[in-house]
Amino acid sequence: ASLAGYATLYAQEDKVKERFARIPDAPTAIYKADVLPADGIIPEECRVDGVIAPNIGFELRMPTKNWNGKFMHYGCGGACGLIYNPQLTEPLARGYAVIATDMGHQGQTQLYGYANITAIIDFTYRATHVGTLAGKEIVEQFYGKPARKSYFMGCSTGGVQGVIEAQRFPYDFNAILVSAPAYGTGPSYLEWGARANLDKNGNGIMDPEKLPMVRKAVLAACDELDGLKDGLLMDPRQCKWDPASIECKAGANTQQCLTSAEVDVVRKIYAGPMNSKGESLSTGMGGMAKGSEYGWSPSFIAGKGQTATRIVDIGSSFGRGFYPNVAANAEREYDYDADPQRGDILSWLRYGMNPDLRRFRDAGGKMIMYHGWDDNEVAPGSSVDYYETTTNTMGGEAATQKFFRLFMIPGMGHCRRGPGGDAADFLTALENWDEKGTAPDEMIMHHLIKEQNYLGLPRPIYPLADGSYDRTRPVYPYPDVAKYSGTGDPKDAASWEKAPRSAN
Repeated sequence: ASLAGYATLYAQEDKVKERFARIPDAPTAIYKADVLPADGIIPEECRVDGVIAPNIGFELRMPTKNWNGKFMHYGCGGACGLIYNPQLTEPLARGYAVIATDMGHQGQTQLYGYANITAIIDFTYRATHVGTLAGKEIVEQFYGKPARKSYFMGCSTGGVQGVIEAQRFPYDFNAILVSAPAYGTGPSYLEWGARANLDKNGNGIMDPEKLPMVRKAVLAACDELDGLKDGLLMDPRQCKWDPASIECKAGANTQQCLTSAEVDVVRKIYAGPMNSKGESLSTGMGGMAKGSEYGWSPSFIAGKGQTATRIVDIGSSFGRGFYPNVAANAEREYDYDADPQRGDILSWLRYGMNPDLRRFRDAGGKMIMYHGWDDNEVAPGSSVDYYETTTNTMGGEAATQKFFRLFMIPGMGHCRRGPGGDAADFLTALENWDEKGTAPDEMIMHHLIKEQNYLGLPRPIYPLADGSYDRTRPVYPYPDVAKYSGTGDPKDAASWEKAPRSAN
C-alpha cells in the first residue's frame, strides 16, 4: 500500500511524463524517484528528483504513510545552488510533502548570474513559484488528491523568497513563515561592515580583541532598560550609547580604550552603508545593532591589521555576477556612490519590499516574520522598516496584524544562534493561525544549550526535549517587547510580561 503512489508515477509512464511536461508555466521532468525506508524520526518516503525548465533542480520528499495532507516549499540560503536536504527533515517528520529547489543553478556564488539574465530571473523570483507549481502537481499525482494546505518556510534568501511570494504570487500558499529576509540589502550591508574597518591602505584598523570591551560598555549603559541585567537588549534602538564614551584620553593605554579611528569604525558599523556624502543607503536602522558586537569578528573585523575576507567574497562576486560589463575574472569592489543606482536595472527582480499585500490578505493568506536583533548578515532594521511601511499601507497596525505579524528576537543572530532565545515552534503557530484562526500573540523562545551550526542543522524537533535548553523568554508581535516582571526566575518565560506601550 505504501508503494501505491510510487507505482502511479510509473504505471502509465508516458502519460505521466507528458502531464508533468505540460504543467502550465513549469514544464517538469522527473529523472529519479526512490522509496527510502524509515530512519529515526524520518518516515518511509518517496524521494523525487527532477528539473523544471530550463535549469531548476528540485527535490521533493513525500511520506508514503500518514501524509498530513499538506504541502510545503522550503527556501534556500545565500546564493543557493544546492539543496540542503537535512533541513527538510522537520516538516517531513511532521507528515508534510516538502520540496526545495536549487533556484536554477549549481554552485554557491553569485557568479552564476554573469551574463545570464535567465539564471538571475530564476534565482530572484521564478524558481520559487514554478517549483511550487511542479511540487503540487506531483503531490496530487502521487496521493491521488491535491494538498489541502500549502505553506512556505525559509530564512535569509529563503525569507525573501517568502515575502516575494506574498507580494507577487499570493495564491501559491495559505500561509508563509519567513525569517531574516535578505531583501536585497545583503551585498552592501556585508561588505560595508568589513570595509568600515579599513584604512586608506586597505589594512584593518580595529583590534578584534577590543570587541568584548565595546559590548561590555554597551550593556553597562543599556542592559537594564528591560528591567533585568542579563546581557540582552530587548530593543537595541533604545540604546543611545556612543563609542566615544570609551575613546582613549591622552597618554592612556590604548588596549583599554578605543582610538579615534576605532571609534569611527564602530560608528560606521552601527550606521550601515552610506555614500561618500554620508547619506544612508538603507531603510530603517541600516547597520548592525548595539549588543551584536560579539559576532563582528572575524567576518568584519579580522585579526589586527588584516582584511576581512568578505570584501572579496561578497563584493567581487556580486559585481561580476550581477553587472555583466565587469570582466569575469576581475575582482570588483562595491561602489557605494555608483552601484546603488546601477543596481536599479535588476532591483525590480529582487526587490521584496512592496508593502501592498491586499491580494495576499484578500486570499486569506497569513504571514509570520521573525528577525534576530543581533543579525550581522541581513540588517534587522530592514524587517522593521518593511513591517512599518506595510502597516501604513494596509490601514494601520490592527488591520495588518489580522494577517501579518513580525517578531523581533533579542539576542538572536542570523536565522539562529546568539545569546538570546534561538528556537521556537513558529511552524505550529503558523498552522494554528491558518487552520484554527488563533493568531500568535506570544512566542516562547528557547535558548538551546547545544548551539546549532551555521546552517541550523539539525533542525530542532518540537516539542523540544527536556535538557536541550536552559532558559525561555516570551517575544511579542512588534512593536511590543518583553519586560521582566520583577519577581520569579528570570530564566522562566512566566517571569516576563509585555511592557506598557509608553515604555517601548
